[in-house]
Amino acid sequence: MFATSALPGSAAVSGGTAQAGFTAPLTLPGSDTFGEPSLARDSQGRLFATAPRGVLTTATTNQPSPVWVSSDGGQSFQGPIVPAVAGTVAQPLGGGDTDIVAVPDATQSVFQTDLWLGDTTMRVSTDHGQSWLSNEAGHSSPGDDRPWLAYSGKDQSLYVVYDGIDAVHVARASLAAGPAGGIAFAQDVPAVPECLIGGQYLVRNNKPALKLANPCYSGTPLNVRQCVCPPGGIAVDPSTGSVYITYSRQNGAAGGGVGVARSDDLGLTWSSFNIPGTGSTGSAFDTEWNFAPVKVDGQGNVYVAWGELIGGSVQIRFAVSRDHGQTWSAPIKVSTASATNVFPTMDLIAPGSVAIAYYGATTSGDPNAVNASWNVYLSKVTNALGTPSVGTAMAVAGIHTGAIESSNGSSDRSLLDLFQAIVDAAGKVDIVYTAGQLSGTQLFFVKEA
Repeated sequence: MFATSALPGSAAVSGGTAQAGFTAPLTLPGSDTFGEPSLARDSQGRLFATAPRGVLTTATTNQPSPVWVSSDGGQSFQGPIVPAVAGTVAQPLGGGDTDIVAVPDATQSVFQTDLWLGDTTMRVSTDHGQSWLSNEAGHSSPGDDRPWLAYSGKDQSLYVVYDGIDAVHVARASLAAGPAGGIAFAQDVPAVPECLIGGQYLVRNNKPALKLANPCYSGTPLNVRQCVCPPGGIAVDPSTGSVYITYSRQNGAAGGGVGVARSDDLGLTWSSFNIPGTGSTGSAFDTEWNFAPVKVDGQGNVYVAWGELIGGSVQIRFAVSRDHGQTWSAPIKVSTASATNVFPTMDLIAPGSVAIAYYGATTSGDPNAVNASWNVYLSKVTNALGTPSVGTAMAVAGIHTGAIESSNGSSDRSLLDLFQAIVDAAGKVDIVYTAGQLSGTQLFFVKEA
């Protein structure tokens, strides 16, 4: 799922056309060739964006993945700010998948993770993104794909979840002694064991379905995920400090395709659950349309969104748990204005209300294969703790034409694997996204007006 290299530069890339209720797309300066942007906000309203430069590009250009900063609510962005080289001379380590989180304490620290496959480089800034302290060996277990960050104010912990060689791992660092503690995860635990070879699954990607045999499939314990696949997300209960991660299950049977794991002891031990009524074949790829974001409100309610292939097209779906992940509401469809969709991203508005953004098209079919015009959609779910209601609006029209490859196939990977939306203190949604084609991409920012 990592970004292997940057795309060739191009002339001006269109960010699409903003629809009613949204600001005009703003280009992040110097963001041509980038994709997979992440977004965070500190307690003073500053915005921080990051995106992977590409592992090979980082190694050859001596520049890790950069950061963009806005001090005016997204009206303008400074950047790209390139952190100091963290690796050996002329070979910095990083450039793969990135994530960013702002810690709402007195330090106003900002943390970035920037993987390089063997591990992930962790960075911290205490001057609002202007300079960075780096550690290229962020966690203790070798191997890393798709790291996500989460902060726990309850116990001053910083967590990273990532796909390791043997499991989905969750590592923890303590910030009690100061921000520098957050760039070295001394505790590293396999939260969801995985079968190294993988499970029986269907390969689609616009190719004839092929069922792969798996030597570790027969007799594999149910708690072992038969797929070395990335985690969907991580979140912390702000009241209790309990940690939640999501993942697509490879379980060899239909049903329960979205997995959720919870830790109540600072990430040391984990209990696993699944969301009933998800997945249809037992393949991890039933519900892995990159990724399954998870959020927890102050009352302990857990919210998950994901993409799922149903009837030949991908729906964005949503469920909530009111008992810490043990049971779940019936999944509902939130992509009510589009035919097929990818890359859900979610944030909390208030208890019982969430905002979910995604790329969608009005053409039906597998996103890997359709020739469609793609848009950014925003759905808001209200009364999620009772009888939920969904309202959907198109935020930006015409960001991409063709297919959107959701895995490492050979179709069109120009938009890579994700984008992000976050909710501000007034309940308005900010979105950073990728637009363009194989000939070139750029990053753009829009927000609810």
